[in-house]
Amino acid sequence: MRTEHILHGFANRDLRDKLAASVLRLHDEPKKASSQVRRLLHRLHVHGLVAKIPRSRGWRVTVFGHRVMGTVLKLRQRDFPCLYPIAA
Repeated sequence: MRTEHILHGFANRDLRDKLAASVLRLHDEPKKASSQVRRLLHRLHVHGLVAKIPRSRGWRVTVFGHRVMGTVLKLRQRDFPCLYPIAA
């Protein structure tokens, strides 16, 4: 959903770099981390949230994906902040 990926899409490497710094734990070995991200991309593709850019290694978020992920982010910001202090 980052704006830098709207024009040219994103690749497995881009997601690995972003996910390494997030809550999601990737494997320490680069090949295994790449496989983890590949499986995540496949799941998103099966659900219609991302699509492969033909003749490249890139992916792009579909219109349906923007709609769904935007709604999820909005709900998370609106409804879940009240649950964060309870969980902590």
